[in-house]
Amino acid sequence: MSVLRLLLLLCLAPALARAVDVTELAGRRRALMEKVPDGVVLLRSSSAMSWEASSFRQDPAFYYFTGLTNAHQAILAVDGAAKEAWLFAGPVPESALFVPHLRGPESIFVAPGTESERALGIEHVVAWDGFAGFVASRRDAGLALYVDSGGFAATLSLGSNTPKGVPPVEPTWAVWRRAVRDLAPDLEVKDATPMLDSVRAVKSAAEIALLKNAADVTLPAFWSAVAAVRTGARQRSVEAAVVSACVEAGAEGPSFWPWIRSGASAGPAALFEPLADYHNLDRAMASGEVVRVDLGCELRLYKADYGRTIPVSGRFDEGQRELLDLLVGAYRAGVAQMRPGSSQADVFRATAAYVIERRGRLKTPLAREAAATVDERTAFFMHGIGLDLIEATPAVFQAGNVICYEPRLTARDQSFFVEDTFLITASGAQRISPDLPYTAEELGKEMARRRRK
Repeated sequence: MSVLRLLLLLCLAPALARAVDVTELAGRRRALMEKVPDGVVLLRSSSAMSWEASSFRQDPAFYYFTGLTNAHQAILAVDGAAKEAWLFAGPVPESALFVPHLRGPESIFVAPGTESERALGIEHVVAWDGFAGFVASRRDAGLALYVDSGGFAATLSLGSNTPKGVPPVEPTWAVWRRAVRDLAPDLEVKDATPMLDSVRAVKSAAEIALLKNAADVTLPAFWSAVAAVRTGARQRSVEAAVVSACVEAGAEGPSFWPWIRSGASAGPAALFEPLADYHNLDRAMASGEVVRVDLGCELRLYKADYGRTIPVSGRFDEGQRELLDLLVGAYRAGVAQMRPGSSQADVFRATAAYVIERRGRLKTPLAREAAATVDERTAFFMHGIGLDLIEATPAVFQAGNVICYEPRLTARDQSFFVEDTFLITASGAQRISPDLPYTAEELGKEMARRRRK
């Protein structure tokens, strides 16, 4: 045994026992086992490091079932047939770069053996050289193999990254799927994502507390963004204010790079385009425009996400005021439908119905134009949130779901949105993001008050 491996073995288990709620982690794995009685779910840790990233980011599904924040070269196998889990751990490199200073759930490398098994509450923690044999034995037993396909967020891409007939080179989950398929070419490698989403959709009390904390530390970042919005200021300068405020509030940083979208860049034709542009469609904000301030901070891997529409000048004009207030009323009508047993379709219908019912009484051309785009089939945007910024929306809501709702109305080159994060409870929806102004009057008054300081 190398000196590095010995050091790791001596320090890992006691720290893990103190820092990780192994009971909750074990419960998560048992819930997944019940979903796959015919097979094994294979989840791989992230092992890529980047100079550009602010810090290492663990694979969310791997973290959810292990509690290991930084583990590299590790594979979790959740065996639904045997009702047990295996963690296959890679060796510690013989390099001074990886002397194991990080301890407990922060460890980069996990030592195989009984000490780690007890600390993690995982039945088997073994060297990962045995992984191929494990897959072969499960294949011979007639079990199915399941891998994660990257979750809902993976669908938000530009499409295939290689020509037809060429295996994908990214994202990581696609390469992992191919690697597992090569180990068992005679078996279909199935998608574990629906089962993973189902287990992760209902948040525990500990997760809800973390999500509330992440939302709370985001509040200073929101007001920092509002303060930075000025005629002639660059969107990038507002983004920088958000990132700085997240860190100053005690967060790890932003849960996603802030969406500061002004003018036409907030509209449906360009909303996602900045994600594919090196400059993030950076531009100077102009008087008379409105800005989508959509942001969140990350705390202990859990994400926040909410926002409002802000006038660059600090004041909405008559048309902007009427349109925003129409959106807020429709938003509230939709939120009122969020309860156990309802669905996102119920929320969308209530939101659309509010707009349609008031369409004939609108006074300004801007509001009438935006309302004219809405009908009974209009779909808005809603998503789950947790370890991933964008998680799948449950088909039917149940208590414990945490949901972001962000409808939008657009006319000409102006787009208006509002977003909060809600916990589904037995009686309805409880907002867990902080209390922020909604209406044009409320936002205008608060902006004026803060600018007078």
